[in-house]
Amino acid sequence: MLLLVSACKYEDGPKLSLRSKAHRAINTWFLNQAFESGTDKTETYKNTYRNYQIEIKGDKNYEIKYQLYGVLDYKETGTWVFSSDKTTLNFTPNGGSATASKWKILRLKEKETWVVQTIDGKDVELHMKD
Repeated sequence: MLLLVSACKYEDGPKLSLRSKAHRAINTWFLNQAFESGTDKTETYKNTYRNYQIEIKGDKNYEIKYQLYGVLDYKETGTWVFSSDKTTLNFTPNGGSATASKWKILRLKEKETWVVQTIDGKDVELHMKD
């Protein structure tokens, strides 16, 4: 029997995982917490991006959905890939209407991920759960 073990590349873990990075990334993630410069901004982000979710799919596609300020429905689809060193997830939207985005991965567990994304010119640490 061959056992595949993935060592940690992420500052917040996990230190060791029996699942591949791709297997851990593929999920439907929901916003749990948001921080700007260490300050908890969860309520602000949950009100601005109400019901935020991103589905990262095994076929290298993704879908983001939320309701902007609880009024305007937003949906984005596109493709995703890991950076060559697997420390960043890169998202490229379909149709060219939105700009590509990157998530620096801080933690990547099967049911929890922490990433840093630039939103409105600010680095925001997002903690998401499935």
